[in-house]
Formats: sequence, structure tokens, C-alpha cells
Amino acid sequence: MKTDSSGQGTLGAIRYNDDVIKTMVGMAMSEVEGVAGIESRTASNLLSRKSDSHINKITVDGKNLTIDLAIAVKYGLSLWDAAQNVQHKIQEKIEAMTDLKVNAVNVTISGLDIEE
Repeated sequence: MKTDSSGQGTLGAIRYNDDVIKTMVGMAMSEVEGVAGIESRTASNLLSRKSDSHINKITVDGKNLTIDLAIAVKYGLSLWDAAQNVQHKIQEKIEAMTDLKVNAVNVTISGLDIEE
């Protein structure tokens, strides 16, 4: 599935594959302490571990991007802070690497990572 950014340049359109967006999201999440990476079969080793975190939906409207995802957070950390850090990191990474504007990163806390 291709993500259309409606980026019509002088030489043609520029589009981002959903897997590229997913990889950027996973990279951003890996930079947030206490948040498990996303489960992915197509991404690099950074994202290959299985976890309770996953991307539910990527929506692009022109150059506006909305991401719905679920994350697992390490037990004992502030869930609110972890979710906000994920939102900010994802926005920062995607906007730095693409011409897309991140309108929303909707985060659901789907699990707690309890170390035994």
C-alpha cells in the first residue's frame, strides 16, 4: 500500500510506502525509554522483536498524516509521559525526514511490560 502525500514535484509525484512510515515510527519509539518497539515482519532488526506495541492505522490526507498506534510501556513508568514522548518523537522524526505534517499521533496504552 502506498501513502500518497500529493507531493507533485517538477518531475512527478512523490509517495511514501506505509512500510517506510512504520519504520520511522518504530525508530522513534525505540528512542523513548520504557516503550516496547512495534511488531513488524518487514522492518530491520530494530523492529523485529515481538511486542504488544503496534500501528493500527496510518491516514494521509494530502500532506497531513494521522497515526493510530498502541504501545506497551514498562511497568512503573508514567504512562502519560511515555505516550507524550512517543507522540513528540514520532512527529519530530517524520517531519524531519518527509514533507508530511503530522496532525495527530493517537496513542493507546495496550499493555504493561512487567519484567520478572
